[in-house]
Amino acid sequence: MTDGQAQRLLTKYEGSGKGWFWETGVDGALSYVSPNILSAKERHGRMPVSLPDLIDNDASLAERASERSLSFYLTSRLPFEGLVLKAQGHDDLWWSLTGEPVYDDAGRYKGFVGFAVDLTDQKKSEIKLLQLARYDSLTTLPNRDTMRETLENSLVSSMHRRQRCATMMLDLDRFKLVNDTLGHPVGDQLLKEVAGRLVKIVAGRGKVGRLGGDEFQLVFADICDGAALSAIANDIIHALSQPYLIQSHLVSIGASVGIATSDYDDRSAVDIVRDADLALYAAKAAGKGTYRFFAPDMHEQARVRQQIEEDMQRALERGEFHVAYQPVVHTVSGALTGVEALVRWTHPTRGAVSPAIFIPVAEEAGLIAEIGEWVLRTACMEAAKWPAPISVAVNISPIQFAHQALPSLVASALAYAGLPADRLELEITEGALLNETAKTRAAIDTLKGLGVKIALDDFGTGYSSLSYLKSIPFDKIKIDQSFIKGATLPGNNNAPIIKAIVGLAADLGMITTAEGVETDDQLALVRSLGCTLIQGYIYGRPLDPQSALERSRQSSAQAVGHRRERAERRRIMRTGQIMAQSASQAVRLRNMSRTGAMIETGLTLEVGERIALDIGLAAPLDAEVRWVKNGQAGVQFAQAIDLDAVLLTKPRRAFSTFVPTYLSAESDQLFADKQRLDPKSFGRD
Repeated sequence: MTDGQAQRLLTKYEGSGKGWFWETGVDGALSYVSPNILSAKERHGRMPVSLPDLIDNDASLAERASERSLSFYLTSRLPFEGLVLKAQGHDDLWWSLTGEPVYDDAGRYKGFVGFAVDLTDQKKSEIKLLQLARYDSLTTLPNRDTMRETLENSLVSSMHRRQRCATMMLDLDRFKLVNDTLGHPVGDQLLKEVAGRLVKIVAGRGKVGRLGGDEFQLVFADICDGAALSAIANDIIHALSQPYLIQSHLVSIGASVGIATSDYDDRSAVDIVRDADLALYAAKAAGKGTYRFFAPDMHEQARVRQQIEEDMQRALERGEFHVAYQPVVHTVSGALTGVEALVRWTHPTRGAVSPAIFIPVAEEAGLIAEIGEWVLRTACMEAAKWPAPISVAVNISPIQFAHQALPSLVASALAYAGLPADRLELEITEGALLNETAKTRAAIDTLKGLGVKIALDDFGTGYSSLSYLKSIPFDKIKIDQSFIKGATLPGNNNAPIIKAIVGLAADLGMITTAEGVETDDQLALVRSLGCTLIQGYIYGRPLDPQSALERSRQSSAQAVGHRRERAERRRIMRTGQIMAQSASQAVRLRNMSRTGAMIETGLTLEVGERIALDIGLAAPLDAEVRWVKNGQAGVQFAQAIDLDAVLLTKPRRAFSTFVPTYLSAESDQLFADKQRLDPKSFGRD
């Protein structure tokens, strides 16, 4: 090959952009560099002084932290090969440099010669692979592995500084419902917006990552104070609960947060994440939309929950579930108009398991649809035995309601039982309607087309009830028991709210059911306010199927309850002194309300007797004895008290402890007998 041919080939290679050549003199200054890598100024005589002038040294050293630098090889006159370096002034230009020293025939050093190969495409691929390996592709937030490394580094750093770090685990409430009703594209966009809000809230104080699905993690290397973490958690819950406008859909979700901090112990990052997960579960069990800090007893709760989930997997096939039926009575006539079906679980060793415990577990374990179908079919079969027109109401969970097969399931249950459709009522909560769509309205229209009645349950406890009433043709509104409770007590504003709901329902052609009615004065109130139907303990506790059948044959229901609603009682343990009949003795308060208390005392008391209770407040409480039994007494205060203020007030002096040995178990049972819960809807007490 002639020199001219070689020169032409070199020129063509340099012009291709795939590589370039360089040469330095004895002093290290560049004597030649391929023109294709030089700027216009450099091509007109302002050549870089040395080869390192072409290199972004900081980026290159970070890339090859364990290797020697380009300057080291040049000054040491050592050959090098495949040295990966980033171009100075270019964000996305990388080279692989190779060079060797040149000597003359006498062995004198003359400089370096070498070449470079463009690695930009390869580096882009590596960066993309690194991005996929360490970051979430949807939100671009750090992924699970990266967040674990972040927490591990924070743990090491905090131990050296004798400080603590913290992590939060977060998941979105009702996110699955968004995916099921609006589709995954909307769900994906929602996750992006959630990520953006989280990053804005944290604002550089910590790192935010997405672990997958609707799970997020936050790591705070320098924040461990409980008040500061609580403030951040509150900000997160508030911000994420604000509506999102996505593809013309107004989407409402919520968030629950679990928090765990390091405590100079030997817990690993995995341990702390597990503890934060347990705290997250506690937050969700507390009603969602809140946060909880980790506490050691959560481990035992998690073990019990896991056992409940495992036992529930087999409970249906073993026949451990049953349905109880709570009467619903017409307000004016007192006639039984229907019942509400309530699922109950009798565990072979634990006994009765509260629906408040097992329903959330069933929802998370994916069992709620199977249990819900069983309840629906069972209730229809039982109702078919009752005389017309008595109906049965069945609660439909948001997960069930979102399933496209619900109308077919309802039609099948009715047909198999031989129950007329107008004797079945489906109760749905506002939670099932948070992301109201055309599919939602179509499902309700289909169910109404079958002849089934639709009721809005727990009205007033959700987010945008009035908008639902405007767009969905409900047959009934169920006024939540939280409005009934306390409605007859002085200073309560619930009665006007009930009246407004009843009037609104009447104008819309809907009937109303007052839930949780227990006392005569509550019954009189809801009657005077015009409620159509009544449900609550005043007309009986939930019945087994045979008792429900017998009740259905009766012409009217008998109201049985306390004459007046009692103020809310709170269980407490507080000691003090009782003064009665010129005698004084230690006393223990077992529960307390605004208007009275249950006490334990060794004094002999008489019904109607006036006493004084000194429990460490500014002045003793004057009271009257209303009942006495086995060392216990119920007393009514002469004047109502601010219960919250009393419970938060630290007693001004200590009293001697008084615990009669003959009370304990019996008094605990008496206390339990006086506590009355109103079983609520599909599996909640």
